[in-house]
Amino acid sequence: MITAKQIYDATHDGLDVILHYYPQARDCVDNKKHFKRRLSEDDASACIKKFGDVYKVTDFGDTGTAMSPIDICMHEEGIRFNEAILKIAAMFNVTDELNRSVNKPEIRKQTATQDQKDGSRFFSLLSKIPDNHLAVLGPRVKQEHTEALHWYLAEYVATVRNREVTYKYSTENYPIFMRECLVSPAEGDKPEVKFYKIYEPLNPDKQWRFSYTPEGIKPKDYINGLSELKKAFRDYNASEEAAFRKDPGNAEKPFKEKKLPEAFICSGERDALCVRSLGYHPIWFNSETYKLSESEYKEIMKYVDKLYNIPDLDATGKRKGIELALRFIDIHTVWLPEWLSSYRDRRGKPRKDFRDWIELRNTNEDFRNLLRLAMPAKFWWSKTNPKNGQIEHQIDADCLHYFLRLNGFHILKDPHAKESRYIRIQSNIVSEITAKDVKAFVRNWAEERFLNRDLRNLILNSPKLSAAALDSLKEIELDFTNHTATSQIFYMQNCCVEITGSAITPYPWASCPIESYVWDRRVIPHKFTPLDDFFTITRHPNPTGEDKYSIKINNLSSRFLCYLINTSRIHWRKELEYNFSDKSRDEAQAYFDAHHYDICGPGLSPEEQIQQMQNLVNKIFAIGYMLHRYKSPSRAWAPYAMDERVGEDGDSNGRSGKSLMFKALSNILNVCQISGRNPKLTENSHLYERVSSETDVIFVDDCDKYLNIGFFYDSITGSIVINPKNIISYTLSFEDSGKFAFTTNFVPLEFNPSTSGRLIPVVFSDYYHQMGDNTDYAENRSVADDFHMNLFSDDYTEADWNADLNFMLQCCRFYLSLGRDPVKILPPMDSIMQRKYKQDMGANFEEWAGVYFSVESGNLDRLIVREDAFNAYKMFSGQSKITMQRFTKALKGFVALCPYIVMMNPEEMTNSAGRIIRKDNEGKTRDMIYLMTDKAQVERIKAQSAVQLEERIKIESGKQDVPF
Repeated sequence: MITAKQIYDATHDGLDVILHYYPQARDCVDNKKHFKRRLSEDDASACIKKFGDVYKVTDFGDTGTAMSPIDICMHEEGIRFNEAILKIAAMFNVTDELNRSVNKPEIRKQTATQDQKDGSRFFSLLSKIPDNHLAVLGPRVKQEHTEALHWYLAEYVATVRNREVTYKYSTENYPIFMRECLVSPAEGDKPEVKFYKIYEPLNPDKQWRFSYTPEGIKPKDYINGLSELKKAFRDYNASEEAAFRKDPGNAEKPFKEKKLPEAFICSGERDALCVRSLGYHPIWFNSETYKLSESEYKEIMKYVDKLYNIPDLDATGKRKGIELALRFIDIHTVWLPEWLSSYRDRRGKPRKDFRDWIELRNTNEDFRNLLRLAMPAKFWWSKTNPKNGQIEHQIDADCLHYFLRLNGFHILKDPHAKESRYIRIQSNIVSEITAKDVKAFVRNWAEERFLNRDLRNLILNSPKLSAAALDSLKEIELDFTNHTATSQIFYMQNCCVEITGSAITPYPWASCPIESYVWDRRVIPHKFTPLDDFFTITRHPNPTGEDKYSIKINNLSSRFLCYLINTSRIHWRKELEYNFSDKSRDEAQAYFDAHHYDICGPGLSPEEQIQQMQNLVNKIFAIGYMLHRYKSPSRAWAPYAMDERVGEDGDSNGRSGKSLMFKALSNILNVCQISGRNPKLTENSHLYERVSSETDVIFVDDCDKYLNIGFFYDSITGSIVINPKNIISYTLSFEDSGKFAFTTNFVPLEFNPSTSGRLIPVVFSDYYHQMGDNTDYAENRSVADDFHMNLFSDDYTEADWNADLNFMLQCCRFYLSLGRDPVKILPPMDSIMQRKYKQDMGANFEEWAGVYFSVESGNLDRLIVREDAFNAYKMFSGQSKITMQRFTKALKGFVALCPYIVMMNPEEMTNSAGRIIRKDNEGKTRDMIYLMTDKAQVERIKAQSAVQLEERIKIESGKQDVPF
């Protein structure tokens, strides 16, 4: 236990504690200046002064007594001394952590003698345990309590191994305890059978705190404290019988044995000693997972009237406590208060067991108060009517509600609900039910337990199971959060799965340590079995730009992964068609079959392979990002999926399978899909009416070319206003709202910082495509054609589901493995930017600029009045309403794509606003443009044009044949 001195040493003699509660006193230290302890007070009547080594506060307007920092904490928090110690310790990070250099045994070694056999152990026990070591066992534990449970302090424990004896000695700071455990007493010619349990409570490695000697004596099933309980029963009855026999009136009467009033099942050695220190009889098992048998329970109940169980307060303790209470419904469970876990032990972990509780509440009255709240799961009591001798039953309402709570029935705390929301929690899964369901459960339970008809009738007819009565069930507030900044949880049919950057860990529902909850409708209806990694991604740091990523595919059993591979093959036509233009159809088919799902086919150049790998890694990254429900302001992004192939007008033909990537996520996420085809979508005031805090993804699908994506930017990075019809609107915070995703056949109209900062571009190849009048495809190819089924359909087997679920969860793990830095993995952006520039130009402008700024035009490498060029384009296009801003944007797109133009408006020619302002031939100040060329490239184009012109003249003059 942390001491007051440790508190004061860590808080500047307690001054930090005082200023924590009274920050207004900061200028009143060690002087005569007074302050108000309560700002609402009229007079400043309190002062701070140092008494010895500790600062204290004296309030002359109150008691006038100097209050220590701990007194102040007790007063302000309304808690006791030990609680105040722990609260201040947590506040100022004061720990009593084990010091491994001090808290360790003394080790001595020597050569084994001839009669000391390898593998044997021997020890020496001391007759008395020092007070400082007793304090390790519990705050009230005395020598008499350890003797009652046959605990001793070992002087040493020696182990013989490899002909060497290692002696482990107890020290002042490291006690080694041993308990003498009786298996069977001496009887007739049979000797006593016993073994010793060795206990090192301060061993930092928890797995080595317990051991047993000699080997082979401890039974598989052994209840600690049971032999001591039997002896207490015998001693109690011997005393009672002696008193009974003293009464002459009982001379001819038989003595009837009496049971002890109670015994307590404890969760460990120190808990048991703490119970014993309060004057009660403990029993305990060797592990939390020990399952008490029917015969063992009956054996214990021979000796006691009432059996209590004190489970730990952690998830395992609660689960085992409920399990035991429902198996043996007469057991009274002593539940430790939830506030206990708000305090930390010396290792910084939440306090959870009875020894932790008794450090804070160590009086007998405190313990009796706990016992008053202990109840059995048996919710009725029976008595014999003295008038007719019949057994009558009555339901105990408090025990009934306790029984229902043990079985997971509660009312969900919901301030917005007009009526009670009945729920049932099984493992971590929450189902919404009705009062009728609750009553049906109790009735079915009675039938399954073969209760007598009179009890079943009592249940059927009891008003205590009416809807009105069940409205008084205890409300519960549940945490449905399934993520942290570094982890994500998914709930499967057979387990919950925790994902971190380094592992995917499934926990069976029966032993799930995760304390968050999930609605039954959010449980993925498939079983999960971990599979080996489907991919291995390697990061290649690039000091001068974006890091690059390569990927190795280890397994193709996930159809979803295969689909993503093919949608990332931006060079598929070269690989599968152009490379085989001069080869047979059989050769092409053989290559296709061998590389059906190959991101790095041998028919590609290394650069092309790298681009396709980067494209696939970008999709895995985007999926992982969407699967992690945690939202970070520095990672407030939205995947924006678009086609890679560029059409003549800058558009695309779609049908590339983009939407499937996000629709696939609806198998494990709550996806709200919104059609983006209407360019006026953003004018809908009820746009988000189907969105709630349960929505993981807001998916705007098939966005129109002119849909204002900028409308969504504030929602991507901030809160969302939900405006359902006929209901008052409300705001979902950034943290509680889902992530956005978009698909479109078009590139964003703008690629400004607002766009690039909020979107994750995701590029889809046209591997999947549809033939049409404006395409040159030789066939139709859809996702269903490729796999001979629809993905995630009824055709899927459980093995198919398991493979795809494993792949998705591995995507999430990859994303989390990148750490908390705002890393954003982009696809190859060249083709997307090409589409963007073509979109900026439009076919009409591209045709005009190709002539107006051709190498022969005379409009390159010289100043041109911007307005003159603008008017020339308007005359060519016939578009009188075009703006200068739109013209400039189109011109920048042309410059970006033109192979012989280096840049527009060189920096050395521009002013601070980035514009070229010069006087024209008439002396008028004008806005100019200057397109700088690559001179060598221009000369090559001119030379090539000259050759082509000469060939054309020869053909026209008949001096040369027309080439095919």
